[in-house]
Amino acid sequence: MSPVRRSPVRRRLVLGAAATTLVAAPALWRPRTASAQATVTRLLVGFPAGGTIDVVARVLADTMKDDLGGTLIVDSRPGAGGQIAAQALKQAAPDGRTLLLSPDHTMVMLPLTVKTAGFQPLADFEPVAQVARYPGGLAVSPQVPAKTLEEFLAWAKANPAQANIGVPAPGSIPQFIVHRLARDSGAPLVSVPYRGSAPMVQELIGGQLTAGTTALGDFVEPHLAGRLRVIGVLGSRRSPALPFVPTFAEQGLKLDWEYWLGLFAPKGTPGGEVERVRAAAARALGRADVRERLQKIVFEPAPGDGRQLEQLVRDGTALWEPVVRASGWVPQ
Repeated sequence: MSPVRRSPVRRRLVLGAAATTLVAAPALWRPRTASAQATVTRLLVGFPAGGTIDVVARVLADTMKDDLGGTLIVDSRPGAGGQIAAQALKQAAPDGRTLLLSPDHTMVMLPLTVKTAGFQPLADFEPVAQVARYPGGLAVSPQVPAKTLEEFLAWAKANPAQANIGVPAPGSIPQFIVHRLARDSGAPLVSVPYRGSAPMVQELIGGQLTAGTTALGDFVEPHLAGRLRVIGVLGSRRSPALPFVPTFAEQGLKLDWEYWLGLFAPKGTPGGEVERVRAAAARALGRADVRERLQKIVFEPAPGDGRQLEQLVRDGTALWEPVVRASGWVPQ
């Protein structure tokens, strides 16, 4: 029986198809791996897990991930008032895959109050979007009889040895609010720095501290429970959380500062990437469920673009730099 002979043409076709398969397989594999790596976005947070800023970050991560594509993870780098996280952002590649959720303290106060911040906000970072604003508050211990700012200042003048106001951190905006309040009123107020708002609020409730100032959200529940008394709101308007408490301005102190949060990227991040993140943040902040979640911690969604966020940094620096200088603060 004669052997079966394959056509030379058929043999060339079979060999060609096999070669094509061998070449195509790695080509298909490489883009899939690169794509998977490219879809991980880190959202740096410079404050402890469980705090209000961390809560906002996780709300954003839940709602922005689909628009950004892939995975959006919250990368906690707590410490030094956000300095550690900001320095990590400075070292990151400017590809739109590393972001920082920062409060005004990190971008405004750190460069004014520490010897070496390790970053220059507008030189090293790209302002992407404003995210939220939130009011501050001044609260007194139940042992203090004052129900208004005027009454508290009069009480402080009559009791100078007890005229102490707790603040959540040294060199923080609340510390210089106390300085402004003392300067403008003539009351002998002294700021007492703590390591965060929680221990300060606990000592205020316990009566070891006369008064305290920090984000209003930290005071709302104990105020409603009668464990302390909020006597003033720091902001341009009354807070829906405590609508019967007047603002500082309504009580004669012209200081309508509102704390804020913003998204930043490394300097040099392409404009298209910046706009992509800004648009995703705006869509997230426009959702009713996101607004509800933020309002529970007394934050108000405040979507804005990079120009608005840059102006917040400039305005904050212009407001607080002379106050810090006049206070005699020595950079730490």
